[in-house]
Amino acid sequence: SAHKSKPMEQLCSVQGEMPDDFKAGMQCAMLAPTAVNQQKFLFELSPDGKVTAKAFKGPCSKVDLGIVKYQFEVGYGRKI
Repeated sequence: SAHKSKPMEQLCSVQGEMPDDFKAGMQCAMLAPTAVNQQKFLFELSPDGKVTAKAFKGPCSKVDLGIVKYQFEVGYGRKI
């Protein structure tokens, strides 16, 4: 079966237009496995271009954040 994901708009916060590299990172992050497929994370792109990622409360959310950050970085092309 296909991997189900929340809409990208629920998983990131970007002011203005989303840059292609950030969008590529988000597409990879959305495919990352998370505990119980809950996707309890949020990536934020600040106006100065800094990317941050945070986890919300949930089972294994800190482990999930590490997995999702790695997947994001693969698509984004650099570490955050």
